[in-house]
Amino acid sequence: MNEMMIKKSKCCLEVLFLCLALCLSTIGYAQVKSSIDSTSIKIGGEIKYTVEVEADSTDLVVFPEGQTFSPLELIDLYDTDTVKRNDKFNLIKTYGLTQFDSGYYTIPPQKILIGDKEFLTDSVQVEVRNIEVDTLKQGLYDIKPLIEVRKTSSNWWKWPLIILLLLAVVGAIIYWFVWRKKPLTEEEKIALLSPYERAKLTLKNLDEHHYLEKSEYKEYYSELTFAIRRYLDEQVYDHALESTTDQLIERLRLLRDAHKIELDSETITNIEAILRRADLVKFAKSSPDLELAKKDRHIIDLEIDHVKEAIPEPTEEEKLQDEQYREERRKRRKREKIVISAAILLMITTITVIGFTIKYGFTTVKDTVLGNSSK
Repeated sequence: MNEMMIKKSKCCLEVLFLCLALCLSTIGYAQVKSSIDSTSIKIGGEIKYTVEVEADSTDLVVFPEGQTFSPLELIDLYDTDTVKRNDKFNLIKTYGLTQFDSGYYTIPPQKILIGDKEFLTDSVQVEVRNIEVDTLKQGLYDIKPLIEVRKTSSNWWKWPLIILLLLAVVGAIIYWFVWRKKPLTEEEKIALLSPYERAKLTLKNLDEHHYLEKSEYKEYYSELTFAIRRYLDEQVYDHALESTTDQLIERLRLLRDAHKIELDSETITNIEAILRRADLVKFAKSSPDLELAKKDRHIIDLEIDHVKEAIPEPTEEEKLQDEQYREERRKRRKREKIVISAAILLMITTITVIGFTIKYGFTTVKDTVLGNSSK
């Protein structure tokens, strides 16, 4: 008897829980309603599919987005309407759907999120009908024959003209900055002079500065000895500029004794005397006699001539090597100009293509350049 009562109690509890679950499900499902304005449309016609949600003001509601209505297509998405009823909010969302093939279609259930809960709408079947054509009222006609159309004048010549103008501008830029023979600066003009001419020019500039008239003996002897030292450095001994007076004179005597330069003892002695006097002026702040300073300038001028006469003439092989060096240098400069011109042209072309691509799109630019006939 007790067992029977226990079984009946369990059955009653199960029925009670089932009813409660059904009630809760019904209450939750009643929060979401869906409807359509028509179950039958013509091809391309619009079905308005409406979803109505009842929710609290604090609930987050997420409606379907995108093509979730397949096989129907979403063609319009209307704004959400909000209606307040007591302490609840009714949110109404309307979708515009269509289909371009006739037949029967089913709108699938749509998922609605309310807070952390999911709800599904009912599926709905709709009919898409063909458009009937009344051939009795609308006559049938033969295909019209071809007619000749006068070809309108085109402005094809503008593009070649624009291209030629752009090429002319680019060519002018490259010529002006790369190939044009630019005027030489004063330093470049001096660099083109021979060592002998540069030495003589240094002495000429020395006279124009009038150091002796201003009693600037240090600057005077610095310029004076620089003229002979640089000439010796370029023509006789390539360390003459940084050598001390003793080192330079010793090197000159060694070269004379080895018969590599035909300098007489008087020339070496005169150069040594002036260099030592210049050292005293520059480092010991000595002040030589004005006439002696003028005489030193004259002696240096003569000794530059003597050194030039003492330097052996270059052999034919040396002349040939020098000519080959100049020719190789000329070719190298020409190659550099060609590379620079190509780089400028490539840069301008790249910037132009990037600009047109940004403005018109990559496909349009590609089809235009390649002449795609299917454009």
